[in-house]
Amino acid sequence: MNLPEISDRYAASILFAAVLVVAAAAINIVGETGQETGHTVWDCTFDEEDVCVQTEITDYKSCSVEDDRPRQEHCRTTNQSIEQVSMFTDPSNYINSPMTDQEYEVESLDVGENAAWDADFLKDDTFLYTEMDGTLTRYDGEEELESAELNNTEKFGNTGLLGVAADPEFEENRYVYLYYYTGEWRDVEPDPTDVIDPIYNRVSRFTFEDGELKDEKILVDEIEGSSGHSGGRIDIGPDNKLYITTGDSEYVKTDYEELHQKVQDREFLGGKILRTELDGEVPEDNPFNDSYVYAEGLRNPQGLDFHPETGTPYISMHGPWRYDEVNKIETGKNYGWPAEKCGYNYQEHVEPASETTETFYCFNEFTIAPSGTTFVDDENHPWHGYYFVTGLRGSMLYAIDTTQEEPEGEIFYIRETEEIDNRLRNVEYHDEALYLFGDGYGVGKLTSK
Repeated sequence: MNLPEISDRYAASILFAAVLVVAAAAINIVGETGQETGHTVWDCTFDEEDVCVQTEITDYKSCSVEDDRPRQEHCRTTNQSIEQVSMFTDPSNYINSPMTDQEYEVESLDVGENAAWDADFLKDDTFLYTEMDGTLTRYDGEEELESAELNNTEKFGNTGLLGVAADPEFEENRYVYLYYYTGEWRDVEPDPTDVIDPIYNRVSRFTFEDGELKDEKILVDEIEGSSGHSGGRIDIGPDNKLYITTGDSEYVKTDYEELHQKVQDREFLGGKILRTELDGEVPEDNPFNDSYVYAEGLRNPQGLDFHPETGTPYISMHGPWRYDEVNKIETGKNYGWPAEKCGYNYQEHVEPASETTETFYCFNEFTIAPSGTTFVDDENHPWHGYYFVTGLRGSMLYAIDTTQEEPEGEIFYIRETEEIDNRLRNVEYHDEALYLFGDGYGVGKLTSK
């Protein structure tokens, strides 16, 4: 069992637990080393007709991991809050959605051990996927076709090699766009490194061929992030522009109020949606003069896709403990962080930004920890107009019906261990099926019956 993702939502779990029924934890030793203890955590805060849910998390009793700050913080905060964290999963590990009359089949694509983060399908039905350790792989559904290592990155906390987007003319030019951690730390005043790890990320274009990533062209450099909040999803929109989600660097976790508002600084590239030409130039119709910034005031957006009719970008974003969001991104708009999320006033001392944009969909009853997202753009498909969101918490796939005047959402699928192991990190819709990528093993494929 892998370590659960730790962020400030764990550090705040005592406050989160106050709004939940106290969870009952059943303890089961899962390793012979004495370092890991598996906890099955139940949450029955719902109405009687709703499902009572459970999940497992791991308590690391030994935190003496030298030179690994994210791992040390990981298990320190886990030990503090292990029995007060409530997460989602179904006791039978499977839920059929009442949102649709269509049932679906689940099958597994055996891609072996991996830590898949992002994926992009190509015109020939093969797909690319990234792993945080720096690996980019092309796969055809049955076997690996080619793989390359990006040597100037590494997995560090929850960053490393993250987003991937294939050029629209990939078959001819073999261009891929990658978002990755550069291995460099940032100098920040006041110094926040006792709490977080401020780092630099980068978006570059590479030529991917003959098992190599070569001819790097840096498009956007020195994107501020942290080992926990770097955003990292990239995609090419219907307008043939490259969209980039960036994280807020977690400065609100520090005691330095002067750092809390950096996410509202347009010169600071963290906590934004960036938009570039495919050669790295600033588009002439960006909302702010000579700036990559397309939208601002975001926390840690990790999902991105475009509405099939309007072409508008929609993003998923991690909130503080609860209050995860889905937002419809409008050019030049401000989404309010760090003052508030989903109407919740997170930092009372922070002056709210003026004219903030209303949240499209708010997870204000539980924490999903949203990651990758996709729209179903096939008009003839029963899931047309659904915006699917993968949840790291509980390994779930959540569906939001955007065709309604008021968007409706619910848990659509909980991963089955046999199909895809561990947390769900990304979802892609391709050729009448949903493909689920996660940390661990396998790619799940959901097909409507």
